[in-house]
Amino acid sequence: MTIQRKPLGLGTLSLLVLLMGLAFNFPWGKENFMISHYLLNLINMPIYSNGDQRLHIPFVVAAIFWIPTFWIAKKYRAHFGTSVSYNVAGFMLLLCIIGPVIPVIDWMVNG
Repeated sequence: MTIQRKPLGLGTLSLLVLLMGLAFNFPWGKENFMISHYLLNLINMPIYSNGDQRLHIPFVVAAIFWIPTFWIAKKYRAHFGTSVSYNVAGFMLLLCIIGPVIPVIDWMVNG
């Protein structure tokens, strides 16, 4: 009995894009350096939508990585690593969509 492995291909690239998206918001080193915070500070954009609370904007900006990952993994389902990339990117994309809606609902309910 031979075990057939999934081939490497363009779909495997979705794993790399997924890891880049995770590294975008990961705190690195003792100083907790975050690439997303550095880039937003570089262009003078706030990190949070309301001072130091509410919506964490870099998390929503990370959708730049989740959308291509989701699309590549969906298109090349037969390649190695695409099922993990598809599921993780889909979950993160769902959080990026739901996250901004919660403060709006809270604002509408609590006025």
